[in-house]
Amino acid sequence: MNDMPTVDETAPVISRHELTTPASAEDVWRVLTDIDSWTTWLPDISHAGLETPGPLAEGSVFRWVAPGRDVVSTVVLARPFERLVWTGQVNGPGGISGVSAWTFTPGGDGLLVSAAESLAGPPAEAAAEQIQPALDEGLARWMRFLLNAAEAK
Repeated sequence: MNDMPTVDETAPVISRHELTTPASAEDVWRVLTDIDSWTTWLPDISHAGLETPGPLAEGSVFRWVAPGRDVVSTVVLARPFERLVWTGQVNGPGGISGVSAWTFTPGGDGLLVSAAESLAGPPAEAAAEQIQPALDEGLARWMRFLLNAAEAK
């Protein structure tokens, strides 16, 4: 295996989802990496903003808020139009630690968009059976909204 950052495979909660879209990798990348615009296409997000000046890149920090979650995320890999990985701390220290990894693979049927997310930490361990279906549904929902926004470009 390579040393490319990915989700925490030892986490108690891991979800994976993928869809194929006619949208270009450039359009999907632009929508996903425009953090300040997440609230325009992700109805569950009440706030999202890049806290680090400049374009989204490795080391960029952004904050986003969804029901019951205040997340501070840091980009650990930004390979434009190919792969984006960020870590996140939910509700401060002692909360859930997450990793989100997005991959874009061109193919004959369109662009395959793959997403994986892992959640770890005491809250995830204590409630893994409840969190798993919520993460599975949430990641699939996020993917649908992302691709709808990219296809509308």
